[in-house]
Formats: sequence, structure tokens, C-alpha cells
Amino acid sequence: MSVFARPEAEDGHTGRWTRHATGVLTPAAAPDPGRPQWSREAWPPSGSVRAEGAELYDRFSALGYEYGEVFAGVEAVWLREGEVFAEVRLPAGAAPDAERFGVHPGLLDAALQPWLLGDFLSRPDDGSVLLPFAWRGITLYATGADALRVRLGPAGEGAMSLEAVDLAGAPVLSMDALVLRPLAQDRLVELVGGTTSAPLYRVDWQRSPIANTAPSATGLFGSFPSGATRRWVVVGQGGAAARYATADPGTGCVGVFPDLDALRTALDSGAERPDIVLADFGARPGTAAPHGTALADGVRDTARRGLALVQGWLSDERFAAARLAVLTEHAVATEADERQVDLAGSALWGLMRSAQTEHPDRFVLVEHDGQDASYQALPAALDSGIPQLALRSGKVRTPGLAVLPTPGDGLTATGTGFDPEGTVLVTGATGTLGSLLARHLVTAHGVRHLLLLSRSGRDAGRAAELERELTGLGAEFQLLSCDATDRVALQEALATVPAAHPLTAVIHTAGVLDDGVVEALTPERLDRVLRPKADAALNLHELTAGMPLKAFVLYSGSVGLLGGAGQANYAAANAFLDGLAQYRHAQGLPAVSLAWGLWSAASTFTGHLGEVDLRRMERSGIAPLTNEQGLELLDRALGAAAGADAPQICAMRLDTAALRRQAAEHGPASVPLLLRTLAAPAVRRGAARTGRGARAASAVTDVPSRAQDLRERLAGLDAAGRRDELLAVAQAQLADVLGFTDKTAVDPVRSFREIGLDSLTAVELRNRLDAVTGLRLPSALVFDHPNLDALAGHLAELLMAEGKDDAGAAALSGIDALDRAVRGMAADDTRRDAVRRRLTELLAVVGHAPRDGDRSTRTAAGTGSHGVQAGPDLLGQLDSASDDDLFAFIEDQL
Repeated sequence: MSVFARPEAEDGHTGRWTRHATGVLTPAAAPDPGRPQWSREAWPPSGSVRAEGAELYDRFSALGYEYGEVFAGVEAVWLREGEVFAEVRLPAGAAPDAERFGVHPGLLDAALQPWLLGDFLSRPDDGSVLLPFAWRGITLYATGADALRVRLGPAGEGAMSLEAVDLAGAPVLSMDALVLRPLAQDRLVELVGGTTSAPLYRVDWQRSPIANTAPSATGLFGSFPSGATRRWVVVGQGGAAARYATADPGTGCVGVFPDLDALRTALDSGAERPDIVLADFGARPGTAAPHGTALADGVRDTARRGLALVQGWLSDERFAAARLAVLTEHAVATEADERQVDLAGSALWGLMRSAQTEHPDRFVLVEHDGQDASYQALPAALDSGIPQLALRSGKVRTPGLAVLPTPGDGLTATGTGFDPEGTVLVTGATGTLGSLLARHLVTAHGVRHLLLLSRSGRDAGRAAELERELTGLGAEFQLLSCDATDRVALQEALATVPAAHPLTAVIHTAGVLDDGVVEALTPERLDRVLRPKADAALNLHELTAGMPLKAFVLYSGSVGLLGGAGQANYAAANAFLDGLAQYRHAQGLPAVSLAWGLWSAASTFTGHLGEVDLRRMERSGIAPLTNEQGLELLDRALGAAAGADAPQICAMRLDTAALRRQAAEHGPASVPLLLRTLAAPAVRRGAARTGRGARAASAVTDVPSRAQDLRERLAGLDAAGRRDELLAVAQAQLADVLGFTDKTAVDPVRSFREIGLDSLTAVELRNRLDAVTGLRLPSALVFDHPNLDALAGHLAELLMAEGKDDAGAAALSGIDALDRAVRGMAADDTRRDAVRRRLTELLAVVGHAPRDGDRSTRTAAGTGSHGVQAGPDLLGQLDSASDDDLFAFIEDQL
């Protein structure tokens, strides 16, 4: 047998195969060797001395080994001359996986680790680490163990033997020899760390093959390509969308309202519910582009209006089956050289992306260029189901992350815009990332002059330590207490920069958090997060105009692109920074916005994250960055920004395998839109995908309806069985949300409050149950039903009620559609007679359902001769009935 592997690149291509191991499979010398002698004795073996298990991992850490939870399974170790005995066990979360393996990898690794406490292997004293080199004489006797008792002993120079039994003493595994060889740690880093450096990403807007409808047939706004007549309205007067919608009766628009409240008032008065509400946030003709304080105020005003719109939309159940499409104009750039940028719209995109994460299928984001061809393409775009899209010259584009080509290998500190004689300004300088950056600028980029700003200044907790370090490094710096949102204070701080060392670079890292689901946010909470990012960045942008800047770096966040549940305000602030970088770039000014992923170092932005939050991010494919990895990405990003047309760069570690698992298990829609291209399975060149590989690929792109599968299972069960099935489904979904391997880990009667569910986990659980049941569940689901048992009962009631009314609901929905279609028919349409006859036949099928007090016949007022009644001769009556008779009959029967 041989073991081969090859690296998989981010673009789906693969590298060359490398053979890593060869082996020979032979018949076992003793298929049933019986229990080894040591396992027949009392446990632990007589004459052995217990060692400290904690000491084992301390010593490993000192040698350069690090073990995660699954692989740190040594529970106890005993030593006897020339032998090491140990008891190892998988953690509870991994134990259910043991049955998948001969011996679980984590358990096997733990069984071998206690060698370090023995005296039969010499350890290198030059800093090298010992790694497995050759395995000899391995025999497996039993599978699926989750705990082992093991004996390790010498097996020649640089080698050890192993015997492992289960807790009852039955043989599980034996190995004649494992040979270890030393490897220098720097060589290990070169082989492993050097080949796994995270790539940088950019947002790539690809053309989508959505067919646009010819304007000559449908009017300027086009029509929905499915053929269905959609009722849609525009919210927001004075914009281009309202003007175009009302200019042509063929657009399908049934109303224009100044705001959502006006639409709700119309619904209260009996207006029909629309299928789509188009909220126009596009540019208003004749409006001058704001700047300074007016621009900052405009950004906050737009964000507040967007928040109010989202909250009003979610609070009204009448919109539950409709979609809110938010239309912006030049809020995002689909090309790096786009010159028009609406910064208020940029912030709105960030907020809406988080709203989409919390409430899938409720919102659509549409970016527009204002051209007639793009308005004509709008219905087809909305009908596509794509949650975020851009229209450029009538063509639909959709966003995704793509690997950013970097200008040459090894580009770090060179060409990154830092002048050793100039001054670099850093905001948020006493924060975790700001202080880390300040040191790095001095040590890696040769910066000698710094202007460090933070709201606390020298009173900040890390300030004294930072000052000592920078002084020791020979840097000249000022650490000032300055809130960069205060334009006057910032201007005074900039005035302290000496003329001999002019300001040549700005790095804006400052920011604050105030997390909460979108329904719980307030305008004040929105402002509190926007100001340190947006207002401060605008002040820096305007007050440094005319200065010889070589770099203008904005610390943004991936949440502005991906949308983060519970972070709509923070996403808005970061998306604004992305827009500002694009705006400066379009003016020929230096600028780059770095959309950072998660840093592992606890900070203002990560210190509040709990274990469940971190597990959620890991499942979503976002892996934390160490300080070293983050700084290495920073250097490469600065080099890329200086040497390429890249005003926005995404710097994050993505686990593409986790993304693919998420897509395969929960459907592509469970992966953030911008990451779906990375979640697609890699396409192998030169070979057709067949068999198991083909099935795995289709699992990502063509996921069967889980809701339909569930309903089919429920159909064959009685009431108790349906409840039990729904309880198991809800229990498994909650276990996934909380990161538990055991799908039954959560006690069904234990309260959600006791378990520690917060608003974010509640939202994720609700969204998962939406997808798996096909229901539209409210945000307060877990707060209205206190535990899994109550929740399962509620789901059973909803599905039972829905099932009873399936035919009726379909009939009523069909009548609504029929009503709209008939009203839209032209007066001279020759098919009107055919429609009339079909309606007549359906009336006969419906018949008359007598109720207490009903008359068996009804005479239409004003006919004077006869009425129409349901019965065998209904068709004959209808043929000779007057219009008044027909209307009276319809009113009575339907």
C-alpha cells in the first residue's frame, strides 16, 4: 500500500502528488493473542509509580508540541523500570466518533504520548522535535474503542513498542516498533507553516447568467420572467425607481409610498399585500454630494432609516411571505476603478448583510448604476432569488471572495508606503491590535516616528508597557489622549507632528462594539458604533488632505462583507470604511481597507466571545489568526495594496473544508454568500467526476429539500411519533448550534435559559428549524417555548395545522393569483370566454355548503325574475343568468 497526498489550492486546482508512506499488508501472526500478561494483573501494575499527567503536556509544550482537546486524552501515567503504563480516553464530545475508526486518531496519538515520561528514548538537546518515522508490525484486534490501557516499552535505538487493551483487558492494538527521528523546529515550521500561509482575498463581482426581459414587450421596468404577475410597490418618493415605476403601467407596480408606515396604513385600509417591496435608497437627482459633518450626519441618517425599515418590516406579520428589496446606487464597487461611491449606501449594505444573516430569505440587496437598461433588468434580478446583486448596464453581477494575486513572492516590508523619516499616525494605539501594530511598525518596517492616539491615552492599561517597549526599540513617539471623532481635537493632535518628520501614513484601528440582534438595536447603539469608525475615518480623510501621505490604512472587518448575526451596527461601520477606501482610491489617493477576520488574541473585539461563539465561527469556516499570522497577512496586504489595484483586501484564515461540510450538511444557503464559491467542491482537471465523488459534489449544489424529507417521515407516524421525531430534530439542531458532537446532549426538559442560550444562538436555532421544517418561525421562538420538549410540541401543532389546511391554502392562493391574472386581461382578449367557462365549471365543483340559518336558494336583489342556486342544474342556470345573478351567486358561495 502507498499513501499519497497533494495540496489543494484556493482556486480549486490541485498540486502534484507526493508519496508520503509505503507499507505491506501481511497475515497476522496471532489473530487472537489473548490478554497480555501485564493486563491480567491488578491495575495499575504492581511496582509502578504514578506520574503527574499534567507534567506530560507541560513538557510537550516546552519542546514545541501542542495538542488540541481531542488529542490530549492522557488521564493517568505510571512508570516502572523500562516501561510506561497509561490510561487514555477520548473526550466526551469525540467519543461517539470512535466507532468510525479502527482506533480513533486522537486515541492512538494519546496512547503514544506517554513515552516522554519514560527513560527508554533519548531526547534531542538541540531544540529538535521527535516525529514518527517508521511503523513496524502493527496488528489491530478490535475496533471502536473510546478508552484504552496501554504499555509502552523500548524496541531498539530510537524506537518503542506498544500494547493496548480495552478497559476489560481485551486486546485492541499492538505494535512491534515505532521509530522516531528528530527534526529541527525551524525546518518543521518551513515544511508546515510555510506552506499553509493564508491567502489574501478580494471581492469579485462575476456576471450572472440571468436572462433579462426585452423592454419592448414589458415596459421600462421589465416583467418577472416566470410569467407570474407580482404585486410590488416602491417605498421612497423622489427617487428614480418611483419615477420609472409610475411612468409605465406595464411595470407591475401597484403603488408608491413615502415610507413603510404609509404602506402599512394602506394595508390597514384594505389594500392588497405586495409580493415585493422595493425600498429606494438611491441617489436623489439634484442633490449635491455632502462632505465633512454633513456627510457623517448623512451616513448615520441613512443607517438609522435602514434600521427602522428593517425593524418595521420584521415586526409586521403581513410581510412574512414577502421580500424587502433594498435598492442602492453606487454603494458598492464592482470594479476597482469605479469612481462613484455613495458612502451612506456602503454603510447600509453592511447593516443589511447582517439583517440577511439573522433573517434569511426576508431581504434582497440590489446595487444599481441608475441606467435604464438596469431598471429594465430589475424584475429578472429580483426573481432570481439571489440575496445580493449588482446591476451594471443591464447585466446582473453577484459577489464572491476570490484569492488576491500578490505582486511577487516574499513581498513584506518593501514598497508598503512607510518612510523612515516620516511620521505614522495610529488610532486605537493602546488597544490589543493597535499596540501590536505599533511595535510591528518599528521592528519590521523601520518606522522611527509615531503619533499614537487613543481615547484614554497614557491612562490606558497597556500604555505604560507600550511606552517602555517603544523606548527600548529606539522609536520616537507621542502617545496622546485624543478621540478622533472630535474634529477639533484631531486637528490639534495633527498639529504636533514636527515639520522635519511630516505625516506620511495613517492607520485607523479604533472601534467599539455594542452587539445585539437587529430587532434590539436602537439609533443610539447604532451611532455609538458608527462614530469611532466612520466619523473618525472621515476626519482623518479630510484633515490630512494635502499632506504627503504614502499610506492610508483602514482596519475594517469581514463582518461588513459576510454579515454577522448580532453585529448589524458594527457591519455598517466596517462597510463604510470599505466604501471610503474605494472613494479615496477613485480620487487617486492612497487607501486600503483591510477586512480582518477573527484574531485569537483577546481584545475589545474578541474578548466578549464565548466558547459557543467561537465554535459557531469555526463551523462557518472562519479560523482565528495568531498574532504572527495576522502581522504576516498585514505585511503582504500592504505590499499588495502598494503594488496592485486593490483598495479593499480581505485578510482572514478560511477553513475551506469546514465551508464544504457546512454546505453539504445544511445546504449552500447556510454559507455566507461571499464564501459560496470557496465552499464548492474542487474540480479535478483531466478526469470526470464519478461515483462517490460525484455524489459529494451534488450534495453541495443540489441539496434535497430537508423540509420535504421531514414531512414525508412525519406522514407515516402517529401523533406521539411525530412529536418524538420533531424533538429529535430540534435536539440535533441545538446540539449543532452549541457545538456538541453528541446530538442528544441537551436534556429536552432543561430550560433554554439554564443552558445559556442568548439571542444569537436563538436566532441560529430558529433559522435552522426554518430550513429543516419549511416553516416561517418567529424570532422569539425559544423565548416563547422554554425548552426542547415544549418547542417540539409547538412545531408538531404548527405542522399539523398546516397539513390540515394544505388544500384550502393552495385553493385560496390560487384564487388570489387568478384574480390578478383575470384583472390583467385585456378587454378584447379572445380567451375571456374560455376563462368564464372554466370558472363556471369550478363553481359547480365547489357547490354550496349549507350553514345553519342559510337559505337553500338566494335571489339576487334587483333581478326581479330568478336567482341562481347550487345544484344539478347549475350549469344551465348560469348560461341564462344575468350579471347581477352571477355576482350574487359568487358572493354567496365564495
